[in-house]
Amino acid sequence: MNTAELKSDLHRLIVETNDINILTNIRQYFLQLQTKDVDWWDELSIENKKAIHKGLDDLKNGNTHTDEEVRESIHKRILNAQAE
Repeated sequence: MNTAELKSDLHRLIVETNDINILTNIRQYFLQLQTKDVDWWDELSIENKKAIHKGLDDLKNGNTHTDEEVRESIHKRILNAQAE
């Protein structure tokens, strides 16, 4: 894929989405790549930073779930939602 094709494909993907979160993340990432002196951490929202800190605290405290536990929980939620 050459540069023109890649730009065209990226443009198409952006135009086809209405998800503000995806568009915001793409914009932030693109700006970060253009500004190499900016630390990615500084570009995160407060909510994202809090979520990362919470995840790290959970990990330190042993509050984790196996992949199998998560998948089972999601499966049960799907079944419950379908039953309603």
